[in-house]
Amino acid sequence: MALQNLISHHAEFNLWANSLIVEWLKTINQDLITQSIPSSFPNIDSTLQHIGRTQKFWLAFISQQDLSRFVWSIDNSSLDAVYNEVIELSVSMNQVFSNFSGDELEEYLELNMPWAQNKRPRYEYILHVVNHSTFHRGQIVAMARILGVESGIPATDYNIFNCR
Repeated sequence: MALQNLISHHAEFNLWANSLIVEWLKTINQDLITQSIPSSFPNIDSTLQHIGRTQKFWLAFISQQDLSRFVWSIDNSSLDAVYNEVIELSVSMNQVFSNFSGDELEEYLELNMPWAQNKRPRYEYILHVVNHSTFHRGQIVAMARILGVESGIPATDYNIFNCR
């Protein structure tokens, strides 16, 4: 039961934090979202799309869906489409991850991708994708600050989530 609560809580945290970031991004000058800046990705839009694609991949993998035709590429969707995708995937992750039983969370899944091969319990992959999104949300905030955004930046720390 404790493991189920932990995973459910982290999935809810991910949804909360991504929602805060997306709502905040909607309030800043939208030209800044696509402005080039040196980082892991060329701009905030690409970073947010990476969060979405990665959540989509891990949701499919963790749910044991076919990944043979998975598309990683960043596309030229409108910013609203990107915002919606990140939130929709976060909602799906929250629903799916919160409904796994303790036995399902402890089930080992085998990852066999060109960039990684391992076999870990399902719950570790879930924690990984939540942590991954946290990392890139931090990059988005740093990129926005470099571009001159100084106000309205949301606090998306896990402890802040727990203080609500």
